Amino acid sequence: MKKYAALFGGSGNNTNSKEYLETIEIGSFLASQGYTVKNGGYEGMMEAVSKGTTESGGKAIGITCRQVGPTEGNRYLSETIATEKLYDRLKLLIENTSIFIVQRGGIGTLSEVFLALDIIRKEPQGQRPKMYFVGAIWDNCIDSLKSTLIPAKEHCLFQVVKDVPALRKRILND
Repeated sequence: MKKYAALFGGSGNNTNSKEYLETIEIGSFLASQGYTVKNGGYEGMMEAVSKGTTESGGKAIGITCRQVGPTEGNRYLSETIATEKLYDRLKLLIENTSIFIVQRGGIGTLSEVFLALDIIRKEPQGQRPKMYFVGAIWDNCIDSLKSTLIPAKEHCLFQVVKDVPALRKRILND
């Protein structure tokens, strides 16, 4: 049975940024663990995870959307699936995924995260996919959500890891 991991992250294409380089490492790690990696298919963090995955012998699936942009995915994808509507894209990114990794992004990343979280929280606790937020950029945002909007029983859905080594360790130990 295939194992799927999905990466949510921005489309900014600064290939020298810390997040871009880290996300290549993340893709490589996921490939080494036997995950097929799903992402939005475009540039930025989506390209980085695809590059790390495919250059390490894994499979990266990009799910693009006509409503968002072009249907062609980035050059590192093993496969591109083009959807008509954003909801269809999000469904494919979320469905059958056991690990979600969140990198720096914008409104699109946040919409993916919150839809996935809403679905995850309804699963029985032992069967919930894991969601990992990478980097200190998430600390204040998530602390604010926990203190104002998110009930304590759902705080466990938000797992912040400081960097890629901490992410690898957390995934291997969960």
